[in-house]
Amino acid sequence: MKAAEIRNLNNLNQKKMKTLFERLKPETLLKLQEASEKYPAAIRSIVQELKINRFFIDLNYGTVISLSNFLHLKDYSLTEMYTQFEEHENLIN
Repeated sequence: MKAAEIRNLNNLNQKKMKTLFERLKPETLLKLQEASEKYPAAIRSIVQELKINRFFIDLNYGTVISLSNFLHLKDYSLTEMYTQFEEHENLIN
């Protein structure tokens, strides 16, 4: 397969892949909604970033820390962040 074909295939797969916001577990979304009553601007910023990214590794470091704080996670490790989203089999529409 040529490099251009591989890039096109990767682009197609990413377009089909759900955003982080779409993959949030219902209980995580509920926690964010509750926090938005007290911290609307901060939660709005987090949600905007979740809506444009497909991988949590692409989130800004500050967003990861804020998300961890608002969700009352034990830390902001990749493992802890990963648990807030649906499993892999649900990534593609």
